[in-house]
Amino acid sequence: MNLTNYEKEVMAILNELIGYLIKNGCGEQDAKDIAQDTIVKILEIEDVLPYNKIRPWIFRVGINLYYNLYNRKKRYQEILHQQYYSPEWLELKVDYTELHEALEKLELKEVILLLLKYEEGLSFDEIGFILNRPKESLKTELYRIRKKLRRIMEAR
Repeated sequence: MNLTNYEKEVMAILNELIGYLIKNGCGEQDAKDIAQDTIVKILEIEDVLPYNKIRPWIFRVGINLYYNLYNRKKRYQEILHQQYYSPEWLELKVDYTELHEALEKLELKEVILLLLKYEEGLSFDEIGFILNRPKESLKTELYRIRKKLRRIMEAR
């Protein structure tokens, strides 16, 4: 087997490796990076591997690189979780009973407008389309509803 045929066979095996890694949950770009790292490892070894041993060698190296990448990403996520998701945040519980009681004192159309804006996150244009009203009047009405809600909550 001459060198160009050997290279073609190695590239075909690397394409198989990429497909295998993607099928087993690796992202496409990560699979291509692993294949490239595998080529580097082939170039680093001093001997030319015989054709009957190259395929298992490429797959073993590629799978080991995938395991290393997976473990590195998993460890990275654990570090992020430890650093930025403290147990105090998880135990923080907000009591919304006062807000619910204040909302019960508002008219239904006022509550609906508040929910559309703040719970659903809709823009004034979207709310205006849904309610068939101009957005300027919605802004004014929402301002008045918020003031009314604040007065109710402060009166408690």
